[in-house]
Amino acid sequence: MYMILSLYKEKYLDDILMALTEAGIEDTIVLSGETLGHKLIYDNPLFAGFRKSLGQEKGYANIIMAIAERKQIDFMLDELKNSGIDFIEEKLGKIILLPMEKIY
Repeated sequence: MYMILSLYKEKYLDDILMALTEAGIEDTIVLSGETLGHKLIYDNPLFAGFRKSLGQEKGYANIIMAIAERKQIDFMLDELKNSGIDFIEEKLGKIILLPMEKIY
């Protein structure tokens, strides 16, 4: 499976990376980006009026991509939960698993 993990709260990045390592998920790629909403309200004058209604939250996200098995993802989520971080319940991000036909 190809995992795409979108993390919305940057303060948990180190914990997520540690849990991925403990689960045996290697060769991960970590990308940092800016959310569309944040980009629009701060860089486009047309949407500047929405700043107060959308709040001053940091509009950044980290994207973590790797090849992983479902059991490794479950192990990672369990490790996070054991350390007091419930990725699912706290809505820290999303995890997408895509099937792969072949790896070269």
